[in-house]
Parts: sequence; C-alpha cells; structure tokens
Amino acid sequence: MIKIVVNVSGSAHRKRGGDDSKDSKRMENQRGIIQEVADGSISVFFHNILPLLQTGTVCIFKFESCGGKAMSLHEKVALVTGSGRGIGRAIAERYAARGAKVVINYASNSAPAEEVVGKIVREGGNAVAIQADIARVDDIRRLFDKALDTYGRLDIVVANAGIELVAQSVLDFTEADFDRLFAVNAKGAFFTLQQAARHIADNGRIIYIGTSNTAFPLPGRALYGGSKIAAQFLVQVLAKEVGHRGVAVNSILPTAIEGAGVFTDGVRSEVREFVKSFRPMQRMGTVEDVADAAEYLAGDLAGFVSGQHLMVSGGGPA
Repeated sequence: MIKIVVNVSGSAHRKRGGDDSKDSKRMENQRGIIQEVADGSISVFFHNILPLLQTGTVCIFKFESCGGKAMSLHEKVALVTGSGRGIGRAIAERYAARGAKVVINYASNSAPAEEVVGKIVREGGNAVAIQADIARVDDIRRLFDKALDTYGRLDIVVANAGIELVAQSVLDFTEADFDRLFAVNAKGAFFTLQQAARHIADNGRIIYIGTSNTAFPLPGRALYGGSKIAAQFLVQVLAKEVGHRGVAVNSILPTAIEGAGVFTDGVRSEVREFVKSFRPMQRMGTVEDVADAAEYLAGDLAGFVSGQHLMVSGGGPA
C-alpha cells in the first residue's frame, strides 16, 4: 500500500465570474487530502483528483510507504572501523547513501579514508575521517570521543577493522604473528565493542564483522580463525547485557570476499574456480554482499534480531 498526501498550496487562476469564497472553501476542504491506495491503483487516485487539478490549484504530492518499514538511516550516525577500503568502505558508503552521517576510521594511511570521505560528500552525504589504531585501547577511546564531539551521538557502530593471515599451519606461526593478529582481531574488537556499548544511543545497532572460518575450520586458518572467534562470543554476551536498552548486537560472517582481506587486490583464476566448486551460487562474494547484510542489521527491519551470526557465503559452508 502507498499513502498519498496532497497539500494544496494555492490556486493558479480563478474562473471568470466565479465565487472567490466558494473557491476558497473548496480549497480548504481539499487541503491535506490523505488516501491509501494499492500500489497498482495510483492512476485511479489521480483520475479521482483530476477535477481539482483542472481548476489550476497547485498541489504538492507526497508518497509514503504504508505498512512496512522503509530502509532509511536518515539522521543516524554510524562509526565503521577500518573503513578506508574493502568491506568497511562498502558499508560506510552504503550507510551514507541511506542518509547516515559516517565516521571513517583508518589506522595510518589517511589517503584512502579521505578518498571515501570525498566521495560521500560529493554525493551529498556527511562524513569525517578519524585516525585510530584499533590495536591500541587509548586510540579506540579517542576515536569514540572524537566521533561524539563531531556528531553528538552514535546510533550504529561496526567493528570491522581486522588483519587476515591464512595458509599458515599451526607448526609455522610465530609469537609475533600471534601478537599482531590478536592485538587487532581480538583485543581491538573487544574494546571497540566495549566502547560501542558504552556510548551507543538507545535502540542502536552494534555489528561485528567476523569470518565464516569460525564456522568451518580449515587447515592454515587456526591463528586467524582463533583471533576472530573471541569477539564473536562477545557478541552473544553483549546482546544480553544491552538488550534492555533496545540495542541489537550481531555479527556478520563473510566468506571469501573479492575486494577484501587477502583478495583486496584481486583473485587468481584458480582460486576463483575453487571457490565456485563448493559454493551453490558458484561465485565469489563481494563487498556489496556484505554491505547488504550490514544495511539490514543497521535498520528498523532488524530491530528484534540480536545475538545472531549472519553468514554471507552464497549457501556454502564457509
């Protein structure tokens, strides 16, 4: 159903010899017409209102969704960590396109982040880039403080920043590898989610970007999957701790995504064919696929979805 609101703003002309008082009375009666019509019956509505239009009366028509929730993030404020490229960038740009003000975060290289901000602003959006190394707890606190100083509130937080290290057996990874991955993927995600829970507005959304590796362990993924599953558990706990405020906490578990992680700079043909061989939809995932999931979880349609892990895998196990 569609609701059509008609606001009468005035008359372009009067019929010669007409009664101005009657015209004014008729216009007053027509002011603020509201009618609900089926999607396929809009032409019938305009046929019925045609006599009013023929008098020269100026009408402003407003079409509103009736029954169902529109996907809009207008006036919401979103913070997306690690959003200078890949999945984080796709999510940030999607939120901006839906009307949100967006905080773009980067660890050290400001150029990609400023590029995202520039793109959003050129398209009529509102965004700011803030540097913060998610491996450092003080930086995470500063990131949230600056975001709040800039926009005054936070409605959506996406903990996306992470490091991917694959094809490395348990016998081969080093202490330095362990410390590097867990500093960002575990500690960084934990304290990002903590700050999100502390500062998110009531009825807000907290989203963690995990990995499908945690649902389908594969050789060479022990360190990476192990570092990502910690915050995945935290999502389920946090959902119970902040649910009374109407805050929903969920994670997205993407599979191999073209344009992100180890596939940021492209995918070799043999890898693409291997992925297609065990995925029912027979293609690589894209950053837009993940942005679709993030859009859903950030909006009103997911208001009663919390403590869940949404796998984005095209029907595959990982």
